[in-house]
Amino acid sequence: MQFCYLSHPLKLSLPVYGGMAEVSLSMTKSLLKGDSCNVYRMTFENHWGTHVDCPAHFFSNGKGPADYPPEWWIFKRPQVISIELQPAQIITVTDIISKIEPDADMLIFHSGWTAYRETDDIYSTQNPGIHPDVGRWLRGNYPSVRTVGMDWVSLSSYKHRAIGREAHKAFLNPDAEGHPILIVEDMNLKVNLTNLKEVWVMPLLVEAIDSAPCTVIGTFDE
Repeated sequence: MQFCYLSHPLKLSLPVYGGMAEVSLSMTKSLLKGDSCNVYRMTFENHWGTHVDCPAHFFSNGKGPADYPPEWWIFKRPQVISIELQPAQIITVTDIISKIEPDADMLIFHSGWTAYRETDDIYSTQNPGIHPDVGRWLRGNYPSVRTVGMDWVSLSSYKHRAIGREAHKAFLNPDAEGHPILIVEDMNLKVNLTNLKEVWVMPLLVEAIDSAPCTVIGTFDE
């Protein structure tokens, strides 16, 4: 079995929804200054970089990342859906209706948009999105799907923010039909995903926050 990161490391400057952001990083202890060890203080928003959106992002009665048991974050039947997407394109049910495997527990949309992440602000401001009907359709017809992931900055297209807000609600509403489907945004999908076996999503566990940065690891058959 082989392992590969499917998430981006946090950097001092990184693309986020709508533009660029700066991570504040400072040393509170330094070996070079005579301290006993190195210690850093970091400041950044919980929706920067690869992160998981949980129901608490849009619903006061929704769960946050610390509310799920550890086994919930292990996906044993991930399905990769390769799809070419134009800037600001909205994925509809018609685009994927014939592609979903009935036992998939995580859908990973592989569009190739990772290639834009380091070179062009198109990644932050021209990103594709997913229509609210997709969330409702998946919840009503594919109860095994617990999470969707994507290699662009947000489920919400920056050019179609009203649709994006409704899409988040359609996926995350704890009181709607079916169960909430969590959203892993800004994944790193540069690797060959052909033999993907499992996906492990490991959020930063902080009580009282709605969503969290996460490390995502894929396991692959050799």
